[in-house]
Amino acid sequence: MKPQTFIFIGRSGSGKGTQLNLLKNYIQNKYPNISIKSIIMGEIFRELFKKEGYIFNIARDLSMKQGKFQPDFLTNSLFVNKVINEIDQDSILFFDGYPRNIDQLKIAEELLSYAKRDDYTIINVEVGRESVRQRMLSRGRGDDSESTIESRLNEFDLFVAPMIEEVKNNRASKYIEVDGEPSPEEIHKNIISKLKI
Repeated sequence: MKPQTFIFIGRSGSGKGTQLNLLKNYIQNKYPNISIKSIIMGEIFRELFKKEGYIFNIARDLSMKQGKFQPDFLTNSLFVNKVINEIDQDSILFFDGYPRNIDQLKIAEELLSYAKRDDYTIINVEVGRESVRQRMLSRGRGDDSESTIESRLNEFDLFVAPMIEEVKNNRASKYIEVDGEPSPEEIHKNIISKLKI
């Protein structure tokens, strides 16, 4: 399997993280000698939120209490720094949680082009607003209050949805959309079928 990049997008609670892991395991089992790397923005931010300090406190409050996306200057710096340290020419690369708006999409494209990794696929796990609201309420995470969930849903509609339309209409990248409502196993089968790997 040649080196390529998979970019997972979807609402909070869509199950995109689960699908990323299922695809990663599938590729690892089918191509045991290939290196796989993941850049997961949720993990990067969770590490950031453990730190104490003025900016860290602002960032933690913005995400955990207000349910807002972090500003581009912070998200971009964390993402780019992580990718610069991880990226190579041979691995299968996974992104989750970036890009989340049109400006971030441009940065991701520029970085991948610079690294001579123009073969990338955007995988959108499409789940309705009400479905993910119920999923987030039922998972019982500390930062999943009604107000933060509503805010996350609004942030997606405001920033990510226009980016998805931009990808569909104006990008040369491969784009696949899967229904995120069935079982995780069924969604995984649909992704494999569409990717043809």
